[in-house]
Amino acid sequence: MRHRDRVMAAINLEEPDYVPIDLGSTGNLLNDSVYFKVCELLGFKEKIEPYRIGTTANYYDERLLEAFDVDFRHLWLASPDKPKSVKHEDGTSTDYWGITWSAEGSYPVVFPLKGKSEQEVVNYPWPDPKGWDTSVLRERAKHYYEDTDYAVVAKAVIDATGLFERCYCLRSIDDFLMDMMTDEDLAFFIINKVTDIEIQLWDMFLSAVGPYVQIMQRQSDFGTQTSLFISPKLYRKFFKPSEDRIYTFIRSKAPNIKIWFHSCGAVEPLIDDFIDVGVDILNPIQPLCPGMESADLKKKYGKRLCFHGAIDQQRALPGTREDTIQEAKRRIKALAPGGGYLLAPSNHIQKDVPAENVVALYEYARKYGKYPIDL
Repeated sequence: MRHRDRVMAAINLEEPDYVPIDLGSTGNLLNDSVYFKVCELLGFKEKIEPYRIGTTANYYDERLLEAFDVDFRHLWLASPDKPKSVKHEDGTSTDYWGITWSAEGSYPVVFPLKGKSEQEVVNYPWPDPKGWDTSVLRERAKHYYEDTDYAVVAKAVIDATGLFERCYCLRSIDDFLMDMMTDEDLAFFIINKVTDIEIQLWDMFLSAVGPYVQIMQRQSDFGTQTSLFISPKLYRKFFKPSEDRIYTFIRSKAPNIKIWFHSCGAVEPLIDDFIDVGVDILNPIQPLCPGMESADLKKKYGKRLCFHGAIDQQRALPGTREDTIQEAKRRIKALAPGGGYLLAPSNHIQKDVPAENVVALYEYARKYGKYPIDL
């Protein structure tokens, strides 16, 4: 079975020949230190250029994808004309939204709308994503679609964040959460403005790659390790209408595309809402969070939703090689029967994971992911 056909069968809740496997999606890269160790273990001598800078996971390496027989290839919105971040002497950088990020890019240190009045927020120089050159992106998408058999994925357009995070990275999380309680008009203005810009970005992105992609990825981390950031009531009031508006636009632009959504943590109380707005694939399925046990999710949502991720990287992947192998078996057994499972780590693989375990995960994913599942 072709990689693309295998992926689409699983997403359509059918059993392919093997469980599809992924690496390189949103929230699914290797931390740089692990990446270099895996390359060394596999004997890759030549160094490649990072596809991005200023984060903890900066490499997208076709050699690894081929070595692990990964079923997906990913596209991201970047071009010579895209506004560049401004690097400062202290190592921080300011992006085209006006947000200043820490030296390693992991978190914002300057929130441009923090403490601003409603009029100042309205008059803020919001990004205007026009005129970016997407010709190289289009050629890369066309190559993947016509010259390979991989499933082609359009990665999230708002850099390394989603709608929820972009709002609080602009306003600060304390001010933004307070706005939701004390100044709803301002909160809705920020949410709707970010939504408008995201739709413009998807319009540009899908205009370039729409004929060639099967899956699009979005994200917003509504969960923590133990619960939700905001209540289901607040999600439904403030964010669900915008999520629905974004997906409605995307489906009008690319009617056959599958919608993949990343939301970390204990998000089970929102899964019905995600399905309601059109999510086909949910990631990362962190199995140690309350409500996110694989077998329970499969039983409750498995006839309506495809799962992506689920390989525990808090205990299993940093453990022994045998821990990693048993984790692969455990998640395949729980999530793969009947289709509807795309195997991947439950977030970026961190520096405490041995390179040998990364190789073992992908080696045994193929071995134990052969249909019919018999574990």
